[in-house]
Amino acid sequence: MNEIVWQLDNLWLGIGVTVAVFFLYYAVAFYSRSSTENTADLYVAGRSIGPVMNSLAAAATWMSVATFLGVVGLIQQLHMPFVYMWIQLILSVPLLVLFYGAMLWRLGMFTSVSFVRVRYGQPAAYLAAVWMLLIMLMYMIGQFVGVAKVFEVLLGLPYMPSLIISALVITGYITIGGMKGATYNDAIQMVVMLLALLVPLAAILKALGATAYAFPPLGYGNMTDVMLAEFPDFFSLKYDPRFYLALFVALTLGVLGLPQLAQRVLTSASLKAARRVVPWFCLWVGLAFSATYAMGFAGVYHFATLGQELPPDAADKTTLLLNLAYNPEWVSAFVIAGVLAAGVSTIAGLMIGVATIIAHDILGMLKPQLDDRKRLRWGYIGLAGTGIVSLLISLNPPAFLIVSIFWAFGLCASAITPMLVLGAWSTRINQVGAFTGSIGAGLVYIVVSPYVFSGVAVGAGISAKLGFAAALITVPLGFILTVAVSIGYEKIAGPGYRDVIARAHELVEGMHGWRQISGLRYAGSTWLWILCALWVPVLVWGLAPW
Repeated sequence: MNEIVWQLDNLWLGIGVTVAVFFLYYAVAFYSRSSTENTADLYVAGRSIGPVMNSLAAAATWMSVATFLGVVGLIQQLHMPFVYMWIQLILSVPLLVLFYGAMLWRLGMFTSVSFVRVRYGQPAAYLAAVWMLLIMLMYMIGQFVGVAKVFEVLLGLPYMPSLIISALVITGYITIGGMKGATYNDAIQMVVMLLALLVPLAAILKALGATAYAFPPLGYGNMTDVMLAEFPDFFSLKYDPRFYLALFVALTLGVLGLPQLAQRVLTSASLKAARRVVPWFCLWVGLAFSATYAMGFAGVYHFATLGQELPPDAADKTTLLLNLAYNPEWVSAFVIAGVLAAGVSTIAGLMIGVATIIAHDILGMLKPQLDDRKRLRWGYIGLAGTGIVSLLISLNPPAFLIVSIFWAFGLCASAITPMLVLGAWSTRINQVGAFTGSIGAGLVYIVVSPYVFSGVAVGAGISAKLGFAAALITVPLGFILTVAVSIGYEKIAGPGYRDVIARAHELVEGMHGWRQISGLRYAGSTWLWILCALWVPVLVWGLAPW
């Protein structure tokens, strides 16, 4: 291949496939519209989704345009050891179900903000809502821009029309279908993604000489000797060890607080179904993420064996380039459908998460007297408004918002995860400690990010640029502040605090399924101090010069 080509010769083929899949998404949305009769249907699909369907939807929500394009591009450029990162991310939903997801399902919650309101009161809930809206808005705008870039770069359409058309089309079908439509569509999109990744990748690996191409995620095994001869450090852990620890602290713990994934658990038909989501989720995400790494490996191998150099600004087009080089053009058109499915499914989860927080949580606190029919109407308005606001910001997006998805995970791990996890497992955590820990860790995270004050950052190189390394400081700070201030406040609280403790016992023991409230379960402080002590070395190590 003498010329690097990443656009389809027959653009109508790509457009045709794109129109066909969106027609399918709209058909599913209209079918689901008839079963959306109340806010529970709109936000959590009436708690009617089985484990396999929900696992596919959760996995699709977790995918993004970066799965196909950005991550493969980083492997191409930097030889990043992304298999390690994917292991951390696969842990997210299992830990979410274990730490608080099943408990929130038992309480009948729609979002984690609802839990914060019931557990800590409205001030903490407003704070959590602000943090979550900021995090999800940053995340969603990047997805809108990514989908528009797919139309612009791969199909040859101008960016502005691509953004407007894609945003309006996506907002339309999500608003029509609600959570039930989004869940069914997300499940379809995950199947499309897996097929668009695995089947074309098998053909690519076979053409490159892989003997185990029949199982693409690990099909490159016999090619590693050639790769190591060309790039001896390809599989090496190239960065400071704190880089990899920060990935776990920021990404895995950050995902625990993301409402769009928590809502996937809350749509389950039963607690048993919620728990059964976990192994299926790990299977789908494991296949997709390991295939992404194999695609990145194939791209590096392809250029190494050809002696050809890929321009840096074309690295994120490696997936389509390989398909155009080794597969028929109609296969590349289907891969484009997979890329779009990855972006659209993520946007769907984020939009419903934002709309639920605005129309259910915030509006519910401001106007608690609204009946369910009016709440449902505001839910649809919230969905449509979320898409329109995201579109307007995406027309001229701040550069920070496009590159800050990793940063957003770290903010969530710092400001949201401690109050959720500790509040679900300890009655000693109170609203003062939760509020202080959240706002303290969140603000410090923002201050030490590389985007607010020039020259202020944690880490070095790419870890500093992405911003998530700050989580090594702020996540320990969030847990320690929440525990210390909560227990300290007990010492100075007045007699009325006994009622607060009684309500905490009733809520926490009830959400764990205990029918008789003892007042002793989850009331110990020893494990809280041990947890804080375990975070201290992480905090000290994060503060040390990199």
